[in-house]
Amino acid sequence: MLIPLPKAIDRYKQEPGAPGNAYDWYRRSAQRDNKVWIHDRTVPVVKVGRQWMVDDGHLDAALAAMAKARALRAQRSAEYCRHVLHPGTVDMDGGRHRVVGAFHFVWSDMAIAVQRSNGCWVCNTCWAPASEEHGGEECHRCLDWGSCRTNCTLTGISCRTCGVSQAA
Repeated sequence: MLIPLPKAIDRYKQEPGAPGNAYDWYRRSAQRDNKVWIHDRTVPVVKVGRQWMVDDGHLDAALAAMAKARALRAQRSAEYCRHVLHPGTVDMDGGRHRVVGAFHFVWSDMAIAVQRSNGCWVCNTCWAPASEEHGGEECHRCLDWGSCRTNCTLTGISCRTCGVSQAA
């Protein structure tokens, strides 16, 4: 069944963690692309008369995917608090972590957004903050335009607490 786009967006905005985009943003997306983004999914829209409409089945599927992702993020956050790590980049409440050898890099999306911190390395053995060793050459972007935000000069990571170290 088709429902009006404003009603669909109202349902989406009631979900915890939904972005606060203005309705006009969704309307422009519908006009430009014949679809809108709901969480990480595209939902097709059609114009009926003078109103954009969304199939409620597509909306329900996108909202269900959002709820599933939210539950997984909460589970991963709880596991991280219990010192359980997973390979790859893992979403957690408020940030992410990525395991690299004997260490993992953890960051907060908000801290990066307000330029307070770019994240830190943590030892996988003792969970103490690790130290970065720098000595590599800056990349072309850093030399010419400023930080590439990839930590291109990083040459090693070490933990002063338990003595673990590795080359970057």
